[in-house]
Amino acid sequence: MIIVKLNCIVIDDEPHAIAELVELIEGTPEIVVLKCFEDAYTALAYLKMNGAVDVVFSDISMPGLNGLDAAKTMSAYCEFLVFVTAHKEFAVDAFGVNATGYLVKPVSNKAFIEQVETLISKKIHHDKLKNDHNDVLFLKGSQKNSFIKIRYNDIIYIEALLNYVVVHTTKGKEITYLGLKGMEEKLKNKDVFFRVAKSAIISINFLDRVEGNIVRLTDKNFFLIGEKYRSAFHDFLRKRTLNS
Repeated sequence: MIIVKLNCIVIDDEPHAIAELVELIEGTPEIVVLKCFEDAYTALAYLKMNGAVDVVFSDISMPGLNGLDAAKTMSAYCEFLVFVTAHKEFAVDAFGVNATGYLVKPVSNKAFIEQVETLISKKIHHDKLKNDHNDVLFLKGSQKNSFIKIRYNDIIYIEALLNYVVVHTTKGKEITYLGLKGMEEKLKNKDVFFRVAKSAIISINFLDRVEGNIVRLTDKNFFLIGEKYRSAFHDFLRKRTLNS
């Protein structure tokens, strides 16, 4: 079960409206309020200083900077923007500035919970897309203008052969002319990949055992750890070894 907890801020020029919305938020475990504001200028200053939030609940009709105008800047500092207003006629304008939701005052508990459930569903979907994007690597194929999509979690090991590299995965093998140095650069932010030899990078996820200076993988392949890489590799293992 995926557990999602959203954070939010509330913007409304009427203190009693803020209090009513905060009461709804506090009665909903999936969302927490960080801060409340009585004008959009102060809210924007807070967001610029403290960074983005998951949700902004904002009134529309406010003195000074109204919610619709503030949304043009505010949307960069939140994943979801929900307008909370007594005016039904602003609905079209609200979605014109990419609002995620529109609640009409007085907001019922049922309407609020339904809105939060919608936001959570969207959040899960957004996060899945983000993770899917971060989980894949695109390599130039052997054919002109061809590209290969490989999931990092599927890579068992990568070996250099002459002027190209072979990426061995759980689904087979792919050839690219990037070179092992280039592959190492692409993988540097993934802490499961380790260069063990001049011609090999392995995934720790598929490491079966280490026998002296030989690493054995779960697919029965093995590599002699190059002298240049031994110290760093053994340090890496020691940090992850439970002392008896």
